[in-house]
Amino acid sequence: MDSISKDVALKFCKICEWAYEVWVTHTHLFDENEARDNNIEKSAYFTRRLCMITQEYALQQIAKLHDPAIQGNSLNLTIDYIVRFGEWGEKASDIEKISNELFALWKHLKAARNKIIAHNDLEAFMANSTLGSFPKDMDIEYFTALQALVNEVHEKWVGGPYLFSDLAKTDVLEFLALLERVR
Repeated sequence: MDSISKDVALKFCKICEWAYEVWVTHTHLFDENEARDNNIEKSAYFTRRLCMITQEYALQQIAKLHDPAIQGNSLNLTIDYIVRFGEWGEKASDIEKISNELFALWKHLKAARNKIIAHNDLEAFMANSTLGSFPKDMDIEYFTALQALVNEVHEKWVGGPYLFSDLAKTDVLEFLALLERVR
């Protein structure tokens, strides 16, 4: 008997899609916004704060996906849960490969999660050092791998792929266009 139901699989897909949407929102508002001076940068202090909020929230959503499947008496719906309890059979090595790809980014983010994002670690704050940096485009690779895992999960328990929505990107672009018009 499979320990993951269709409902659990769908919930996992939606949790992963939320992490993707949050990341896309931050990325298109700040990192890939070539017209920042004409839209989002009108209020520098507010913009810096909004950038930090969206960045930390995106990283927190990624971090939650990497919590262990079992913590004390609780189960967490995470990548570890899906990998461990998915009964993957002949696909086990493919799923493990995807999991390892996802872990590559997580290794870079774990210190930031443990010291700054989830806690107010005194030593980390006083050192004022950068935590959680990763090589360029590793986040894109991460979400490509996450999409692959979600597709495998959806295929097994529901049928067919589960494609992440691009509505968050569209919403950001419409928002930025609106800001440019009110300039």
